[in-house]
Amino acid sequence: MDTLRNIADHTIRRGMGCAAFGIALVMLLLAARPMLAMQSGALMTAALWLGMWAAALRVPRMDLRQTRLWPALAGEGGRRLRGPDGRRQMAAILAERLMWHADRAGMVALSLGGVTLAMFGYRLLPG
Repeated sequence: MDTLRNIADHTIRRGMGCAAFGIALVMLLLAARPMLAMQSGALMTAALWLGMWAAALRVPRMDLRQTRLWPALAGEGGRRLRGPDGRRQMAAILAERLMWHADRAGMVALSLGGVTLAMFGYRLLPG
């Protein structure tokens, strides 16, 4: 099952990498206004966290043949997982890995929000 976990991580990280590139690009474009850049990054990362969390909750009810994980399971190992027990096991692993990655995205969103609050507090200091 480590192979399935690794494939799930790879597919999730590929999607998160694309989203992170978009978020970083927006933050870079807003670099002239650092507080707005941090605030935008925090909000977009929180939206990513919410989307991943919702996706993890939907996994047990969805058809896994429509996911990016299904074509990656070629060969003998994939044939073993194609029955109903294998699908339940695959759904459980995919949901667990989505939640793990969503937790990390949530921590990044909280960090960016904390930096935004610190910058706002610094602006309010006298002098």
